[in-house]
Amino acid sequence: MRKPVFPRIIGLFALYGFLFVLLVMIQFTRRSGFTYRVGNFVVSGHYGDVSGSGTLNPGEYALSGKLSVYSGGMEFRLAGDDDESPLKLIFDEGQDSGAPEAVYPEYMTLSGESARFRLSNGAELVFDTRYAGGAPELRISGSLGEGRALELPYRPLRSSRIQDTGEGQFIVQAGGTQYSFGHSPVNREKRLLTLDAGGIISYRAVPERRLFSPADFVIPAARNEASYLEALSRWQDQSFSLWNRTVAAGADEDTIIAYMGEAVRRGAYKAAVSAVPPSFLNGNQRTFESSVYLGQLDTALRSLVVFEREKASILSRQLNEKSADFFREPRVFAFLWTRGYATLSGAGAEMVRSIDPASLSLKMGPGILEGWQDWAQLRPGEENPFSRLIDQACFVIAGAIRMNAAGDQVFAVEENEAAIEFNLRLGTALIEYGRSADNEDWAALGRSLVLSVLSLLDESGSVPAGAAFSSRDEIGGLGTARISSARIYRMLRSGGYYPRAVDIGDAGNGVWAWTAASSVSAVQNGNVLDISVSFPVGETHYMLIRGIRPFTKVQIYNMDYRTDPQFERYDSSGWTYSASEQMLLLKMKHRTPVEHVKIFY
Repeated sequence: MRKPVFPRIIGLFALYGFLFVLLVMIQFTRRSGFTYRVGNFVVSGHYGDVSGSGTLNPGEYALSGKLSVYSGGMEFRLAGDDDESPLKLIFDEGQDSGAPEAVYPEYMTLSGESARFRLSNGAELVFDTRYAGGAPELRISGSLGEGRALELPYRPLRSSRIQDTGEGQFIVQAGGTQYSFGHSPVNREKRLLTLDAGGIISYRAVPERRLFSPADFVIPAARNEASYLEALSRWQDQSFSLWNRTVAAGADEDTIIAYMGEAVRRGAYKAAVSAVPPSFLNGNQRTFESSVYLGQLDTALRSLVVFEREKASILSRQLNEKSADFFREPRVFAFLWTRGYATLSGAGAEMVRSIDPASLSLKMGPGILEGWQDWAQLRPGEENPFSRLIDQACFVIAGAIRMNAAGDQVFAVEENEAAIEFNLRLGTALIEYGRSADNEDWAALGRSLVLSVLSLLDESGSVPAGAAFSSRDEIGGLGTARISSARIYRMLRSGGYYPRAVDIGDAGNGVWAWTAASSVSAVQNGNVLDISVSFPVGETHYMLIRGIRPFTKVQIYNMDYRTDPQFERYDSSGWTYSASEQMLLLKMKHRTPVEHVKIFY
């Protein structure tokens, strides 16, 4: 039986109508946005309205809106949304100055492995693929007009990594390949390329080199921790002997602190205290730092308060300015958390989260590693914002490592020069990072940096403040400035009895101690704060404990102790209290390895 004809006709019309609409939609989509691969680059943008454009040549397209060229992990921005124009025509150097002229691409022509863009003022910009030595190269050229130059913005993709190579140059690593602008005119600070009239910008793949391995830069004495500690112990023996001979003749605070801290470890603390000359004890060189051994806590309190206020002010200013100098300060998050600066630490965390990994520099490297460690230790239950920066920080550090020809010295360098104090800090940060991350190769590289610095010691026990590699890959000191063995000792935080700020845990936010004790902790039991302090039996040391609210009494040796303004004069423990600073000033003479100070609220 034949079906009715009319419904079939209606069905065919509906089908044809659907196909027509579909074709229109496809045509509209194709004409609105595009992505073309051209040689070794990709062009992505939007088609423009061809009405009123006249007849277009074969392979030529009208453009509108955002337009970018992508190559080797880099984006070259030709136009922004809503016809925003990041391209600027300027005058060449030596020409009469004039205001920059904003231009934007109106037409694009694709041919072979090149893309030609006709700009709004009639100038042309060309992206072309070339091959040199088998490696792809993107060449950017143009017809700009006499005496004119073009500013072309660029930005690395988020997956790219940037490595400084010195002299203003840098390498981009993307997809396992390295790329470089070579000696093309690049303003890295503003992320601008400058194309001169008749000039060429080259962006090409760097010939493949062996990937960096920290193990390749480990010196023999640093291959394992046991040999490193043995070398460090020999240096400590030599340094202590030097300080012992020279301290009575006069010394600075670094030397006093290093000498005292090592003396405690060696069981020679009393002799060391008696060797400190009156000129230092009664002089103006002293600060709160050495008070942990020598007392005078009333003066130390004032010195500590000034230091804390100035340090917090510096960090606050750096955060407000979003300055990279914030990460050049040592262990900033440990400083802020220990003191209970919640607002500043929160601002610092937000700054870390907003950092573009590609912007990291070598000088920021130790701060990133320290921040990662401090966050993991002090905020173990929280997401660590430094984690996303670690790979890039290690990548930047790797690009700065250089070994001497003999293979027994290694340094992190910038433009062939090594800042010695920076290398000490970096070495220490790498050692601690390697231990925390269970990465022995990075820890061994850190040990190599530290021992390489110690290899520069002279008869006075000091090292040059700077060093440089010669054309023969030999390292030598720079200038006359020196870093003393005592300063090195303090930077390495050797011995366990060095002055430092310690967060005393369960005591609560902002309760901390300035101390040289090997261990300080606290537990809150009801209305009693029980502070445990570890120090050798028979020895005396001093502490400043901040964040202590007004209380009713203090117990030492499980006995009530009254305050006494003259407590430092007696051969026993004692205390006094500053209500305005909420600070307990404490002298502790140890009858047992661990003594308890109980504060009753």
